[in-house]
Amino acid sequence: MRGFFTRRTPEASRILLIESGPRPLGELTIERLRTVFGSGTEIDAVHCQLSGPAGALRCWSVNEGGRWELLRALRREGHPTAALLAGGDPIMAPWRWAMLATLPAKFLVVNENGDFFWLDRGNLGTLVTFLQHRSGLGGESALRSAARIFLIPPAFCYLLVYAAAVHVTRWTRLALGLRRSPQVSAEARR
Repeated sequence: MRGFFTRRTPEASRILLIESGPRPLGELTIERLRTVFGSGTEIDAVHCQLSGPAGALRCWSVNEGGRWELLRALRREGHPTAALLAGGDPIMAPWRWAMLATLPAKFLVVNENGDFFWLDRGNLGTLVTFLQHRSGLGGESALRSAARIFLIPPAFCYLLVYAAAVHVTRWTRLALGLRRSPQVSAEARR
């Protein structure tokens, strides 16, 4: 990933589309990218389906060949811009992260509506809002999610400590040969 700390954008004459979502979203994104950056924009695609999206010049499939060979080939291509589909689908999630970390390109993040923004410090507020929405921490569910994050781990730790104390007490009593005598009620003693 290149250019996170700068707002400068490269010339988007060649774009690599990382199609990690449904096919209609990929094709909509190609149309929108050509509308914004010009009809002469070369758009290549990385996909996981049987064929590439309509409108892509060259396509690479993640199902062909090895993972590292594909990443090296994409690095050699030297796309100045890459568009990453983040439509909320878990499709190709490891590939998204690997390409984000290894490709020397400035990234566009594309949502499920085909809208996009540059992945840089200038759009940090948009990125935070986007991540909050994706993680369920935004809007009305934020308080409930925060409560889960802060209350579940202490409760889980308490239960683990309690279970450990009960078992250690039991093992100690068994090791020392101490047995609890059953408590007999007063009526049973008569």
